[in-house]
Amino acid sequence: MTAEQRLAAFLREGQAPQRDPAFAVQVMRRVARRELAARLGISAVLAATAAAALWAVAPALSAVIEPLARTLAPAAVLLTLTAAFVMVTQGLAEGRVPD
Repeated sequence: MTAEQRLAAFLREGQAPQRDPAFAVQVMRRVARRELAARLGISAVLAATAAAALWAVAPALSAVIEPLARTLAPAAVLLTLTAAFVMVTQGLAEGRVPD
């Protein structure tokens, strides 16, 4: 093997691979960040729109919701106490002490 052939073989060994995994990971991260930013932006716009719409109709909704809330309050209390009782008794039945 001549010196030129050895040099050519040495230089061939140092060539970068056809596909660089580290570069591919960096590109995928950048694409994912852009997609996340776009989705967060869309969600923020939708949330702001929904908040503005609810704020605009709040006076009309309060006339409907307040009497309904007074009527359903006892049922909500009973359902909450029942759910708490079931959760505590299931934990005791399994031998766990509630936190």
